[in-house]
Amino acid sequence: MLQNLFLILILVFFILAFAIRNIKTFLSTKQSIKGKSSKLTLSILLSTMIYLLLLLRLTVLPFNWILEANLSGFAMIRFAGYAFVLAGFILGILALIAMRNSWRVGIRYDQKTDLVISGIYRFSRNPYFLSYNLLIFGYILIFPSPILAILWILLAITFHRMILEEEAYLESVHGEEFLKYKKRVNRYLTLG
Repeated sequence: MLQNLFLILILVFFILAFAIRNIKTFLSTKQSIKGKSSKLTLSILLSTMIYLLLLLRLTVLPFNWILEANLSGFAMIRFAGYAFVLAGFILGILALIAMRNSWRVGIRYDQKTDLVISGIYRFSRNPYFLSYNLLIFGYILIFPSPILAILWILLAITFHRMILEEEAYLESVHGEEFLKYKKRVNRYLTLG
């Protein structure tokens, strides 16, 4: 029961942190921060489905309703899941903090933002997307369900396509500064 409460709180705080960052950036810039694209719409739909399935699984529904495998004898897998959830949560919070007023949900072609290359962005060009993938992967290790896994894979592919589009945009806006950054920092994770 305590583990479920931890997982619920992490998921709710992750969602709230995203919402709060959106509101703070909107209030600070006085402009819409949401881009428009089919990839963004698909990512929101898939994220919402994953959130709902996880929240339902954590609160009221038994394990077998999402075709969840019973891995009760594999405590290390669940332990790894908790570690991924926690790592994804921390990484996501650090990414949201570092972006400040440059935060956008999707690409806003009509707005130029600063190129953020400090903080957690010294280790990943896309730490928020990475955090989301780690977080959901952790939940899948804890609740191994083919339904959740398929939704997560579709979401990861959608995120990757969004990242490629965003990188082309950043190169067009920030030019040489982005290219230098791109050479120093990997798309997902730079170690060393």
